[in-house]
Amino acid sequence: MPNALTRDIGFKVGPLLLDVLAKHYRKSEGEEEEGVKLRKNEILFDEAFNIVKSFLNTASWHTVEDLQAFSNTRTPSPPWVKVVRTLVPMTSCDQAANYLVEVLGGEEFCRKLIGGIKWWQVRGVNGVDGQWIVARKDWKEAQRRHKRCDPAQSPPRENGTATPQAVEEEATYNEDMDAMRCILFLHGGGYYFGSVDQERYSIQRLARKINGRVFAINYRLAPQYPFPCAIQDALAAYLYLIRPPPGAPHTPVDPAHIVIAGDSAGGGLSLSLLQVIRDAKLPAPAGGILISPWCDLTHSFPSIHTNTATDVIPDCGLSFHKPSTLWPPPSEEVSTRVHASLRHRIRQAFKLDGPSQYEATETIIGDQAIGVSSLHPEMPIEVGSTTSVPSVSSKHSLSNQKICLTTQANETLEIHRQVHFYTENSLIVHPLISSALSYLGDLPPLLFIVGDKEVLRDEDLYASHMAANPSKFPIPERSKALYPPLANIKPENMKPTSVHLQVYDDSPHVLPILFSFTTPAKFCFRAMATFCKFVTNIPVTPPLTAHASFVSTPGENSRKGSTEIVESPSQSASVSRHTSLNPAPDSRKSSLGRRISARFSRVGILRHSSLSAVPLSVEAQNEDVAARDGRRTPQPETSQSQDGAPVPSSSLGSDTTLESDVAGPRFDFATPHLFTPGERSAGERFTYSHIKDSKQWECGMIRERVSTDGLIRPLEPEDELDAMKVSKDVIGRMSELTMRRCINVQQQFDKKFAHTYKLVDKHRRKNIEQAKRDTVRQLTHLRKTIITKDQDPNCRNGSAAGEQGFKEYLLSSPGWSWAWALDEHENPPPTSIVSRRDTEEARKLAEVADLAILGTPRTFSGNNLWSIVVNFFTVTPGQLRIEKTLAPPSDEPKSPTRRIRARLSRMFGADHFHQHRQHTQQEEQATDDSKA
Repeated sequence: MPNALTRDIGFKVGPLLLDVLAKHYRKSEGEEEEGVKLRKNEILFDEAFNIVKSFLNTASWHTVEDLQAFSNTRTPSPPWVKVVRTLVPMTSCDQAANYLVEVLGGEEFCRKLIGGIKWWQVRGVNGVDGQWIVARKDWKEAQRRHKRCDPAQSPPRENGTATPQAVEEEATYNEDMDAMRCILFLHGGGYYFGSVDQERYSIQRLARKINGRVFAINYRLAPQYPFPCAIQDALAAYLYLIRPPPGAPHTPVDPAHIVIAGDSAGGGLSLSLLQVIRDAKLPAPAGGILISPWCDLTHSFPSIHTNTATDVIPDCGLSFHKPSTLWPPPSEEVSTRVHASLRHRIRQAFKLDGPSQYEATETIIGDQAIGVSSLHPEMPIEVGSTTSVPSVSSKHSLSNQKICLTTQANETLEIHRQVHFYTENSLIVHPLISSALSYLGDLPPLLFIVGDKEVLRDEDLYASHMAANPSKFPIPERSKALYPPLANIKPENMKPTSVHLQVYDDSPHVLPILFSFTTPAKFCFRAMATFCKFVTNIPVTPPLTAHASFVSTPGENSRKGSTEIVESPSQSASVSRHTSLNPAPDSRKSSLGRRISARFSRVGILRHSSLSAVPLSVEAQNEDVAARDGRRTPQPETSQSQDGAPVPSSSLGSDTTLESDVAGPRFDFATPHLFTPGERSAGERFTYSHIKDSKQWECGMIRERVSTDGLIRPLEPEDELDAMKVSKDVIGRMSELTMRRCINVQQQFDKKFAHTYKLVDKHRRKNIEQAKRDTVRQLTHLRKTIITKDQDPNCRNGSAAGEQGFKEYLLSSPGWSWAWALDEHENPPPTSIVSRRDTEEARKLAEVADLAILGTPRTFSGNNLWSIVVNFFTVTPGQLRIEKTLAPPSDEPKSPTRRIRARLSRMFGADHFHQHRQHTQQEEQATDDSKA
């Protein structure tokens, strides 16, 4: 049965589609948004834009659980895609945790900063859910190359870590895929919703465009798993690729063949992962693709306010939802009581002394000024006064997360709630959370995809320029205090990052993900594919004529942020053929076919060169000229990359030709753009032909704008961009405008859901009472397991605990669900599901997370009940006759209770029935003892 969100969206889609369609047919220019040319010209884009915006606005009036369930709906893959589902094993997760603790500043600093080193390692799945995604066409070609290289044709390795769901699609990972280039993809969703299934189409298309494989993961989501849970999962996936554990289906992937990509929150997570890899001294990947990355959780840039109407992000942002037991988190009083009860019970189970007093520094980052009253005339919008976020406290309680601001009118504004699902208010300025406040130098080459009409535009522009010229952007002192690896970085030691920035006109948030069928998204996929092939050293055929690149060349004598046109060393001019919409009669369609195609299907226009509005690539032009002259240009079947690995012929650029582009706007009534000589489109193969070193570009930064037709032109100079006009005193601080919007929306939700809050409190009390009974049962099983395994020498020597004993093994296992409660240094944040018992999901996690270590207790489950039903209706031939024969004669009549027990013994098996009865008696006895 669909959840409430699915039902509401279903009712709204029909009328919304008709309304948008009617507006386009009326052609009233006054009713259209000014300047949004893409929505005027492409009706399908306008329909999708309104549907997505309506969906996100409607989702705000539903619970977080509803949205998470909606975005996690299983999406089947098409037949042309090969999918292998797998799990990143716990060995990789443990390695990632060790690296992360070291990068964050060590164990002691982690306890003060994020509340410990154990609570964020607990998970409900024994690993990280991941999927290998590859186009079957590319896999088959890799298989043919593998056969040529290895005539013996060794049998494919079995995927030892594949999940049972893999049987539905592909059960094994084939070793033929090892030679393919790889993208590690991190999905978006504000860190609290989304999945691989939600973005499956875009991921599949990206895999096809690069003629390689994509490894996409479902990292743990907030608010159940706040910072740094997602970073640990992403780092574990990267380690799994480059250092696979024994039994992994794939061979180690060369980091130089890996590109880390992500959109929205996944883009921000990708930037955080790249920083961790840099600071942990791990082998760096080939590059990163950042699609509308979320780089500033303080909302300190102007586009967060000015582009609200032209973006799909709701007016209230992604911080408000209908209240539920999951969100908002429980009060500080409830959290303290639950934590104390859990600690007391678990210490009783281990017969430990009371917790020692942990004397931690109350505040590790000092307070700044509450309010700064100043005007910023250079900004496109006045944001008012600003204030810093709360200081980081070792207690991690809700009372320490209040944000206060004093306006110019001496008015006091206060926010008492947690602003974002991902982390506490005091940590939203952490460099691994808001990358715009970090040091982004010394990273592998980055491709930024930014929409000009999205709310995150300015922070993405700022982050891209900050990465390319880090010495011009001093690291904030608070960032150095929160993230120790930045403490000793001096401006003279900063190394620039090679950056390619593309800003797409009239485009909203995550253009290639949500609107992959539009014309600019098609060029966006081409640009990403070209970037991937360049940084992973897949060679392309050198063009006979090269186009210029718009690169940023800041120097002492040049204007700040000036843009230079850098031409290829071999050529100084670019030639582009001007195609006509009236081709020769022998190469065009019939008149009726042309009219239908031009009227209803832009796809037909884009796929046929005779009607193409897109210029042929230089190689395609040369091939066409050679064909007219009667010459053939031979194309080799395979080639070799610079490192000697075989590369398919399709990877040499066929994905950027017109024949491979099967996507595009289906309904487009606008006149196609006629390319003129000298015009360039995004994603051309010779974009990087002037760059000699793929790791450190000589030009430093390529800055481009991309029109709705795919044309590229230079981006405005830095001093003309709104993002670069923001004062350093405003960046990373909460503004008055942001706080007022947050407070106003909160008042609306409080009024609308006043009764819902009361129901939530009632459900929480019910869950807490049930959790008490669950805890008694779990600790009874725990005590029994400890005694059994510590007394059994075979179990003790053969287990992972080794000679140290099972009790000590549990105490040292950070992934165990109770480990945090045994450590007085652990203080999980209020939203962390690990330390909560007021939600049904939290109670289930407390049981699931113990199974890997303690095993499954003998309880009466749904599977047991099904076995009883099957056994009751199924009689084995001769079974009753044998039982009657073996049964001893007795004149004593059986009581009804004995007859029932005898029947249950036959259905369950005598041993299983007696064990179940004994376990039930133990639970009853433990309950009586606890009450006493």
